[in-house]
Amino acid sequence: MKPDKLHNLLQEMDTRVARMQRARKDHFTANLSGLRTEVQRLLSKVDTLRSSDIAALELMLSVIPIHDMDRSSLSNLLLGMKIGLNRLGPEEMLEAVPGQKPAAFQFGFEGERVVVVDQPLRTRERDRDIAAAALEAATEKGVYVGEQLAQSNCSPRLREAFKSLQDKLEARANIIQVGMYNQTCGLVLRGDVEELSPTLFELLRSHVELVFAAASQFDDWRIFRENASDIDRESVVELSQSTLALVRSLKAQRDTDPAVAAALDTVVGWTQDKAADKRDVLALTGTLQNLWSLAAKSALAKEVASEGRKLVAKAIIATLLAATTAGALAAFGKVPGAEWIETTVAYFKFATEGTPPASPSPKSAPP
Repeated sequence: MKPDKLHNLLQEMDTRVARMQRARKDHFTANLSGLRTEVQRLLSKVDTLRSSDIAALELMLSVIPIHDMDRSSLSNLLLGMKIGLNRLGPEEMLEAVPGQKPAAFQFGFEGERVVVVDQPLRTRERDRDIAAAALEAATEKGVYVGEQLAQSNCSPRLREAFKSLQDKLEARANIIQVGMYNQTCGLVLRGDVEELSPTLFELLRSHVELVFAAASQFDDWRIFRENASDIDRESVVELSQSTLALVRSLKAQRDTDPAVAAALDTVVGWTQDKAADKRDVLALTGTLQNLWSLAAKSALAKEVASEGRKLVAKAIIATLLAATTAGALAAFGKVPGAEWIETTVAYFKFATEGTPPASPSPKSAPP
């Protein structure tokens, strides 16, 4: 990694530590001040930066009580510096990549083929019966709503939105998808309010509220909703455009089930409206993180189900690298918990520099 890249990482660390320092009013402000002083010292000698300097920063950071998200953010910057100094091995990188998290979509392998996988519905033991009953009530009402829509002259878009929601309710495969499709129903409903009778509008509105109430009984939707955060519209556009390029490439790979590209296309669609909210953005970034997680962990793992699976993972890594623009990478840096993407991209770019990207096995190559 060139000195200017290391300088940028140190400068970003200085900025983030300064932000944390301003937010603290306790005696640990002095510790943050000391950390920042050391970062600024290294900024002045970036051409001679050594792995021992990074280790010293890690030690200073380890004794300061800060929010887990802030610690993760700074740790990823330090990992990036290690990559720049060629001091980060595959095992360390494997440990740094988090596992997949609850999101609109998760991915897995079926043999040597990447597919979309279900996410079991989770809730607290004491809430299990209530959650199951709430979901069942929403599903049953959804059947009635579908019948009423079929008999009305509502727009095809509204009818399709509620049908898609009902399909997700009946599938019981992903509560976050239920919440997101329900959110879409609410948006479409508001847009069509003038074309609906008061009775039908109230029926649909109450159904949307019922589904949200049912989804809130499940841990994954609660966690997803709480973790959603806003980023600027320009960053959303960068991520969306990058993902559309990824979709086009994945459609040409036979080792990737068409449902994978369709999933990415779906989450991009949720962000296309200028009014897209923070849940739409998290649906996109969370899904992308899960694909990166699967590919990176499979490519770096010492043991996989087959060598073919590792080749497929490396091919997806190459596709992700090609599709992830500088603007998209910067956008990931603004999403809490997604900072590790920057480190992962830097690692694989460094590892493949001067080496042709990995390709799928001959039997899986596009025609």
